[in-house]
This record gives sequence, C-alpha cells and structure tokens, in this order.
Amino acid sequence: RHEESTQVVAALNAVGLTTTVVNASETFFDATTVVKDKASGTESRSLPLKHALDPELKRRIIGDTFMEVADEVMKTLNLDPAKLLLAQGTLRPDLIESGSHFASSKADAIKTHHNDTHLVRQLR
Repeated sequence: RHEESTQVVAALNAVGLTTTVVNASETFFDATTVVKDKASGTESRSLPLKHALDPELKRRIIGDTFMEVADEVMKTLNLDPAKLLLAQGTLRPDLIESGSHFASSKADAIKTHHNDTHLVRQLR
C-alpha cells in the first residue's frame, strides 16, 4: 500500500521502538516456492511471483518469501530468534476472507491468507 512502510515506521518510532526497514521488493518479485503436484505427489519450484497468475499460489509465494527474508534479516542483524517477536499486521477483511477464528467462529474460508502458509504455521 502506498506509503504504508513510512507510516508504520513513524508509528513505531513514536512509541520508542527502533526500526530497520528492508526493501525486499525485488526478492519478492523473483520469488518462487515449492509446489506439490496433486496427482503424482512430486514437488517442484513454482513460477516466479512476477509470472504467477493463480491467486492462491501468489499468496503462498508471498508468505513463504516473507519468512525467508525475515530469517535472512535476523541473521544479518545478529538477532537471537528466541528473543525476538516477529509481528505482521493484517486488515479485518483479510481475517474475514480467510475464515479466521479471530473474525468469526462460523466463517468459511474464501481464500487463504499470505500470513498463514505452511512455513508460517511451522514457526508458530
């Protein structure tokens, strides 16, 4: 979203938190993920995000790439993952569309959420 990073950094700095902004747009643009063929069960790499058309595949690529970038940044900044809290923001419509129990106990998923991929679930 336009200027979202600038607004988030300003809000975090206003409450006394130190922030580091990483522009990983090219990493995301070229990112792929592992996909499993439903018929054969074989795994392969997906198309890069910049060529992906399927919305579900795009969400998986974004979610998995976010975790990979976060891991790289933690290593670069010498951060101890055991002493780190990684927070991702989301919008209420995202919770509703993904059938999250945070939005409703009776909601069905309309789509999966990029913050809730297999890789993200493994790290919870």
